[in-house]
Amino acid sequence: MTLHKQYLLPRILIGLLALVMAAFTLPAYMNPISNPGLAELTGPAVSLGSTAGAFLGRQLTLIIIALIGAVVGQRHLVMIGGFAMMFMNGHDAIFMGLMGGPADAAIAGLLFAVIAAIAIVLVWRKPVAE
Repeated sequence: MTLHKQYLLPRILIGLLALVMAAFTLPAYMNPISNPGLAELTGPAVSLGSTAGAFLGRQLTLIIIALIGAVVGQRHLVMIGGFAMMFMNGHDAIFMGLMGGPADAAIAGLLFAVIAAIAIVLVWRKPVAE
């Protein structure tokens, strides 16, 4: 009997992206401006009950979705997790680039979006029946 792990490479990619995002998101709950996406905020927008809280909540939700997809490994869950990573990082990169935000964060977001898109493409086709 052989153990065949479905979509191993995309699962690893999505899982790593989610873990890197979690490494930047979880500490930001203590200090929101430590997150590259929130570094430009000042005043009331930095509070967790305002802009920063909405941003971090959205980020954490998408990270959890991506991790569930990576761990469970079902085709559609992996694709949903990949889309979550691609959408979040891609639109953050575009808006940071347009608004003149931190260039390193925008480039990293764009790179993450491309990696997530690659993971989605890798699971797009159904597996061949054995």
